[in-house]
Amino acid sequence: MPNLMPGTPGTKEAFAISKIKNDLTLRVPPKAISHYKISEQDHVILTTGHVGKSGFGMIKKDTALKSVFNKFVKEINNCKEILMPGDRAYVMLEIHNGVTHLNDDVLKAFCLSVGNRLIVVKSTTVTMSFTPVEIWENKLKKHGFYEAIENMKKLEEY
Repeated sequence: MPNLMPGTPGTKEAFAISKIKNDLTLRVPPKAISHYKISEQDHVILTTGHVGKSGFGMIKKDTALKSVFNKFVKEINNCKEILMPGDRAYVMLEIHNGVTHLNDDVLKAFCLSVGNRLIVVKSTTVTMSFTPVEIWENKLKKHGFYEAIENMKKLEEY
C-alpha cells in the first residue's frame, strides 16, 4: 500500500482509487479487502464523518459491532436502510467479489454522485475512508504537499 509521501511521518497510506460506476457499483480495492479481512458475502457499514461532507468510512460489520459504532450498527436491520442518529448517516451493504451496490439514497446520504473518483485510504485500524479525490487534492495543495498529489495520480483505479 503506497504512502502518499514516503519518508514523511504521519502521512496517509492509500490503497487505490475507486470510481462510482453508472450502475451504482463501487469496487473496494483488493488490497483494502485483504488488509481489513473482508471476506466474500460480508456486510460492511458505511458512515459519514460529518453532515454535508462528501465520502464515507467503511467498516466490516463484525468489527463495527465490537467498536464504538456498536450501538448504531445494532439498530440497522436491512441492507441499504439508512440510519441517521444525530448528524451521521449509517448504512449496511453487502460485498460480492469486492463490489458493493449503492443506490440513489445512499449517494444522497454521503453527498456523492455517479462518476465520483474516491481515494481509498487506511484511516484507522478498523476503518478505511473513501473520499473524493478533489477533496484530498485541495487539502494537499493547501499544505504544499505536491509530491502526494503526484503520487495519487499513480494509484490504481477500479
